[in-house]
Amino acid sequence: MTEISRYGVVAATEANDIYDILAEEVRLLGYTTLDSGLAGAQLDELSQLFNRAELEYDTAATDRGYDLSKINERDTIRLLPMVCPNFWEVVFNRPLHALLSRLLGGYFILNQVNGLINRGHQSKYHQAQYHRDLPYQHFTSSRPLAINALFALDDFTIENGSTRVIPGTHHREAFPPDEVVRRLETHVTVKRGTFIVLDCMVYHAGSTNKTDKNRRAINHVFTIPMLRQQFHIPSVLGEAPDFTEQQKKILGYGLDEFRSVGDWFKSRLPKDK
Repeated sequence: MTEISRYGVVAATEANDIYDILAEEVRLLGYTTLDSGLAGAQLDELSQLFNRAELEYDTAATDRGYDLSKINERDTIRLLPMVCPNFWEVVFNRPLHALLSRLLGGYFILNQVNGLINRGHQSKYHQAQYHRDLPYQHFTSSRPLAINALFALDDFTIENGSTRVIPGTHHREAFPPDEVVRRLETHVTVKRGTFIVLDCMVYHAGSTNKTDKNRRAINHVFTIPMLRQQFHIPSVLGEAPDFTEQQKKILGYGLDEFRSVGDWFKSRLPKDK
């Protein structure tokens, strides 16, 4: 393709592949979209498994004495792959991790992975309020600290509550005036099997689902290692023999806080001792 004409430019960012291009979109706008590469049959299976997981999750909560509606948890499946392990394939999706490595570097961890249900004809949807995925934080950073990868299990349309984004707000500390939001907000509509990838500091929100069908998604947040996980995943998984060492690193293994100076000393010993 013909090079874009420019004048007076002495520094420019290069893009060697699609992941470099998408990473630059996130840096500039705060969001992009990414095809997961999953085939229709795989998405059909995940769709069925999601519905089954929702029922199992609700039943398990009821058995423990919790009414999910009363604690405002009815529309979320916390740690979805723990309910149905098939969803680990979405967590470790190769195209997604190729993009994450451009944005977060060589070492990042999974902070949370939750199933989200935007129910049809729902009068109020909690996630329809603008927020950051590092809530209550008002600062900017030169590089992303956390990335949200929202996996669309259904098509995202304006009618069924697509994600809205205020582009560029990850570069500003304060929330913009309402009229600016009205002028700039963008509805991100995507086909199922697509990730909506956001800098966690960009202001975004869902929308009310006006259709008669639920709109389902899986929310993944990946962060630099120094940020605390929503759940301490190693404690939930245990030894996790089915995961590779690299996958365990992403899941947060090896990041426990030291409880004493003696524990620190032990960590410095050669591995064969």
